[in-house]
Amino acid sequence: MQSKINPHFLYNSLNAITSLIHLDPDKAEDMTLKLSKLFRYSINQSQENLISIQEEVDILQTYLDIEKVRFGDRIRFVIEIEHGLEHEKIPRFLIQPLVENALKHGLKDTIEKGELKVSIKKTKKMDIIISDNGYPFPSELEIGYGLQSTYDKLELLYPGNYELQITNEPFKQIKIQIPLHDK
Repeated sequence: MQSKINPHFLYNSLNAITSLIHLDPDKAEDMTLKLSKLFRYSINQSQENLISIQEEVDILQTYLDIEKVRFGDRIRFVIEIEHGLEHEKIPRFLIQPLVENALKHGLKDTIEKGELKVSIKKTKKMDIIISDNGYPFPSELEIGYGLQSTYDKLELLYPGNYELQITNEPFKQIKIQIPLHDK
């Protein structure tokens, strides 16, 4: 199941690169290379549906490096992976659309002290938690591309054997529970 990159992310990235060309050519070049890497990853059709957590986090880090140019120091990005889970398999492009949603909807107007955290840990299953301290989820949550693609992937790869929880209290987060795979 192929994922797509939000066109707004592409436009924003290209605008940021354009503004950097004259101010900081090295940074503009670095951002262009990271954007290229992200797009190669997203459109490479030969990749499997499941990849290691380390591979998913590497591409997420590339995405976040691009977003850091836009957000600067206004948002702190935290990625915590329980030791030993790096090679565990998860759906490809599971985390990035949810992180993009958190930035687009929850943290976009954050002026300072924003935080977006991705946590992956082992319980009886595997817990993947994306949390932020931005605007709360609306009581009538509309299912956009990011959430719909997440539901679709989970149902396709773990039919009836996953949980997805969206909460505002005690923390604003999306929590996904999926089975651990045999190595």
